[in-house]
Amino acid sequence: MKNVIKKFDVRKFRMAVIKMAITACTVAMAVCSSAMIAFADNAENTAPTGVGGTNTKSALVNVVFWIIRIAIIIIGGGPSLIKIVQGQTDENTRDRNAGIAGLVITGACFAATFLVAGLI
Repeated sequence: MKNVIKKFDVRKFRMAVIKMAITACTVAMAVCSSAMIAFADNAENTAPTGVGGTNTKSALVNVVFWIIRIAIIIIGGGPSLIKIVQGQTDENTRDRNAGIAGLVITGACFAATFLVAGLI
C-alpha cells in the first residue's frame, strides 16, 4: 500500500476564504443597516417641532435611494450611450436601437426609485 499524502489545495482554500469574507461582509452590512434604521425610526430621534417634517429615517432613505439612482445611471446609462454611438458610427441600426432600449429601461428604473422611495 502506497503512502499517499494529500496536497493542500491553495486555490480551493482561497476561494473558500473569499466566499466566507463576502458572506461575512453581507451579514455585517445587513446588521448595520437594520441597526441604523431601528435607530432612525426611534421616536426620540425625530426632528423637534417647528424644524420641518424630516427625520433621520427619511434622510437615510433619501441618501440610500440617491446612491441607488446614481448606480442605475452609471450601470445602465453609460453602456447604453456607448451602444448608441457605436451603432450610429457603424451605421448599425440594431446596436443603435438596443442602446435606445437600454436608455428607456434605465429611465424606467430611475423613475421607479422615486415611486418606491415615496412608498417607504
